[in-house]
Amino acid sequence: MLHGEHARLLVQRAYTDITQGELVDTYARSAFEDTRRKAAKFGAMGSTIRATKPR
Repeated sequence: MLHGEHARLLVQRAYTDITQGELVDTYARSAFEDTRRKAAKFGAMGSTIRATKPR
């Protein structure tokens, strides 16, 4: 289950079946050293969010 601000906004907009994928290190394989370094410095992680909006 998704928590925090993203969850609140999705629920406010009538989305249902909200799920969040696992956190992954999305920048670890970046072609750019600077991007990898900054992502590591700030602990940048990414995940997917899936939700359904009824018609």
